[in-house]
Amino acid sequence: MEKIIYKNEKYYQIRIGDLNYGNHLGHDKLITIIHDARCSFFENYGFKELSIGEDNVGLIVNEINFKYKSQLYYSDNIKITSKFYELSSVSVKMESVVKNMDNGELSASGFIKLVSFNFKTNKMVKFPEKFIALIKEHLIVENF
Repeated sequence: MEKIIYKNEKYYQIRIGDLNYGNHLGHDKLITIIHDARCSFFENYGFKELSIGEDNVGLIVNEINFKYKSQLYYSDNIKITSKFYELSSVSVKMESVVKNMDNGELSASGFIKLVSFNFKTNKMVKFPEKFIALIKEHLIVENF
């Protein structure tokens, strides 16, 4: 069985606006930070989540699952490392790990499943060939 992987790194510093009432990173902000890392990857190669190679075809989130390992606080420096796997004709999963670079602790890990979606017809569709080509060009294939 083949597993397709691409590693993508994004650095971020926790801001005051990222904190919740417990004075640590809010769960909604974690998802926003992960989203930003994902968008940065696609934008580096000329794609946007709303435009992945064909008119009206973009990406939507189908599933999301994250587990928290340690808290993050104001001014903590983090690194988000992502990899893409389980690529099919209509979906791909992106696993992300959030590490606190100040103390070396793992802060969160999980995945998001992205689906190719036609916004005009409101239906899932196959990934455009241009998008598949990008993914295959920039992914590492590991056998396990």
